[in-house]
Amino acid sequence: MADKKLLKDYTKEEIAEFSALEKEAYDRANKLNKEFIHIESLLGDLTEHWKEYFIFLEDNKISKICEFYGDKTAPFDDELREVIAANLKTSLNSVHKAVNYNTKKIDTGRIIDR
Repeated sequence: MADKKLLKDYTKEEIAEFSALEKEAYDRANKLNKEFIHIESLLGDLTEHWKEYFIFLEDNKISKICEFYGDKTAPFDDELREVIAANLKTSLNSVHKAVNYNTKKIDTGRIIDR
């Protein structure tokens, strides 16, 4: 079975031959893998939402980057702008820390000998 690279490479017949412990390990790994795929999809969507939001900010001259390029920003409450920026930055940092923490926690060396 050295030619197997992915969980989906196993057939139903092969899975049926697993011991109870192997079946449980397979099922749990498969569940985690599906969650990772879902997270990857969500992060892709989030990236698109970020791009759309930046375009919105720049098109409506809300972004302070307009001043950097020599343009004037639209009239906009500075306190609100700072609250929006701080909130999004906090959310982004929290997600980044969670992803980074979990990445460090996943150590395949704990599963197989290298």
